[in-house]
Amino acid sequence: MQSRLKVLVALMAMFASSSTLACGDSLYRVGQNVAYRVYTAPLPGNVLVYGHSESAQQLAAALADAGHGVRVVDNQVELSNVLARGEYDVVIAPYNDRAAVEVSNTAARTDFLPVALNKSEAEIAQRDYAKVMVADRHEIKHYLRAIHESLKRSGT
Repeated sequence: MQSRLKVLVALMAMFASSSTLACGDSLYRVGQNVAYRVYTAPLPGNVLVYGHSESAQQLAAALADAGHGVRVVDNQVELSNVLARGEYDVVIAPYNDRAAVEVSNTAARTDFLPVALNKSEAEIAQRDYAKVMVADRHEIKHYLRAIHESLKRSGT
């Protein structure tokens, strides 16, 4: 009789426990506080990306996802036409294409953010430009920070 009573008490304790009632719920609660890293632009601006490569397209897509208005151009004629209208706050282009950007941006209304291929090219570019991006540091947060700094400087 005592063994039956012990088994009955053990079963009651097991069913009365809150953790056994919610065991299927634990997997849901594990993912509840998972945060996914999404970068957003605290100060959205209009960004022009000048480039001929797939990486220029990817950069433009990432900037647009962060909240910037982005346009990609891949030839100098279109670059000149777009910059002449003065609709963009920042133009991102390879450092090697700086002449095309500077000729097109005669009014200097758009801030130029050059992208160097490597660190040695970045050192050369830093002689003429305040902020230089390096292509091998392709994290979007670096571009977003540079754009944000440029927008703050210009008061946009």
